[in-house]
Amino acid sequence: MATNGFTWIDYAIFTIVTAISCIVGLYFGLFSRQKTIEDYLFGGKNMKWFAVSISLTASALSSHSIVGLATEVYLHGSQVILMTFSIALASLANYFLYVPVFSNLKMTSIFEYLEMRFNGFLRKLIMLIAVGTYMCVLPLCMYTPSLTFSQATGVNLYIIASVMTCVCMLYTSLGGIKGVTWSDVVQLSITITLVIALIVMGIVSTGSVSEVIHRASDGDRLKIFDFNPDPTVRVSFWTILLGSTATSCVTLCTSPHEVQRYSTIPRRLIPRLIASYSTIYTFAKMLCMTLGLVMYAKYFDCDPKSIGAIKKADQVLPYFITELTTSIPGFNGLFLAAFFGSSLSIYSTLLNTLSGIVYNDIAPWIISEKLLRKAPSFIMKLLVVIFGLLSIAFIYLLENGGTVFELSYYVRGTTGGTMFGVFTLGVLLPFANSKGAFLGAIASVLLMGVIVVNNSIYVRNGFIHHSPKSLHTYGCNTTTFSNFTLNVTATPQPPSPETSFWLFRVSFQYFELIGAMTTIVIGAVVSWVTKTEDNQVINPKLLTPIVRKYCRPVQEAQDQEIGPLKETVKNVVSGDDY
Repeated sequence: MATNGFTWIDYAIFTIVTAISCIVGLYFGLFSRQKTIEDYLFGGKNMKWFAVSISLTASALSSHSIVGLATEVYLHGSQVILMTFSIALASLANYFLYVPVFSNLKMTSIFEYLEMRFNGFLRKLIMLIAVGTYMCVLPLCMYTPSLTFSQATGVNLYIIASVMTCVCMLYTSLGGIKGVTWSDVVQLSITITLVIALIVMGIVSTGSVSEVIHRASDGDRLKIFDFNPDPTVRVSFWTILLGSTATSCVTLCTSPHEVQRYSTIPRRLIPRLIASYSTIYTFAKMLCMTLGLVMYAKYFDCDPKSIGAIKKADQVLPYFITELTTSIPGFNGLFLAAFFGSSLSIYSTLLNTLSGIVYNDIAPWIISEKLLRKAPSFIMKLLVVIFGLLSIAFIYLLENGGTVFELSYYVRGTTGGTMFGVFTLGVLLPFANSKGAFLGAIASVLLMGVIVVNNSIYVRNGFIHHSPKSLHTYGCNTTTFSNFTLNVTATPQPPSPETSFWLFRVSFQYFELIGAMTTIVIGAVVSWVTKTEDNQVINPKLLTPIVRKYCRPVQEAQDQEIGPLKETVKNVVSGDDY
């Protein structure tokens, strides 16, 4: 979008739409009593389940997902539509395996489970890994929309990033989880409406739905099933079925912010939450993929990147919007507001969850228990501000350090599967012990660190090269691009696959799967080798119902003797299993 195309109407609409999110958060902060941890982090445990499901979708569907999915389909086709099945499988696993355990325990942090199941040291280790991961993700959430805004308006990137971060800090710190949730509802509603409008306008511009399908088919964008078993293939049926399902499980089943949301509603409503969340999330993903097909149909014979109209493939969507909406005053401002809103959703969610993690798991190390209990709400609001300011500082590093983007991406690939694997060990394997979980986690982090670092090196050196499907320019109006000169050059051939180790060329879709399986396999083997009679005394409530029947009777009799839990054991709730 050109700078001179952003008018005062665009600024006004952007300001109004963004202000709505802030006002919603301020409303809950000023008129809703939030004096306890339960109020601030869990909304009193009586929030509306449908609003929470929308909020979860908004958090999962960041601006990266919108642009990324649309661009993925534009360049590589519709195979990613199989992700919808991955979401369904992960939702079923969550419902039957993980939620029955976590919802049956009164926890202010999911990491308390690790102390109940294993020991306090493992709890601290995994918690620190999660905090580090969140701190790497936070600046990226704000950097991408800030960069887009800066390119569209000419406003300094640091100024807009700082202002929007402060806006998010304001309604997150004052509104707590209620403010975050209802702001997400507003933001996702605007984003979904915008995407639908773009799809409709794109179809009208192309001619008809049948024409979109015809062009997408001719361009090989409708091929869905590719059963190539090669793990180094970028996207195939197997990478989606296995790798994407593992990624969805990491997100839906054991992410701290996801588990926190399940605790904001009564337990009896959790099945509705999971069903609605997976449905809305799938619908939103499908819309983004459909937008990618419409974009391809629009530019099937004149790719804007190939003719130099844009520099990166990620800019196809903004370019598409600019072409369609130049005659609609204020649409650019609405688009940027929606784009920012999708990032603010995950940003505010992570800030809220991060403040809760630090309050429960780190603050007791340095702050007296008396002070923590005296002003819990104030301390967590202060933590939100601190982490928000830190993320602003990291945005400066992000701009000046070209590898921070990769660092953020690779940190998630390194740690996501590890954390999921540790929780899975505890939930599914009765014989798993702290030694196995610790060694499995360490082995997973080390292995994934080696894989993702070498994967990055291979990408830079050309060992990994994923060419897009055919893009054409034969239909371009050359008079429109008078400065465009067609240069035909030989494409450098990537190094021979035989000269590079296949594991370092594995598809990024498998990162979480490899990390999780490494943790589970090594953890299970070590636990089996080192098991003792004392290790077998486990509270059945810490295991998923499917495996509880395999617990020895002595475990049921010694329900309260589950190790050095101290005060944490009081969090176990009696009653019917979920």
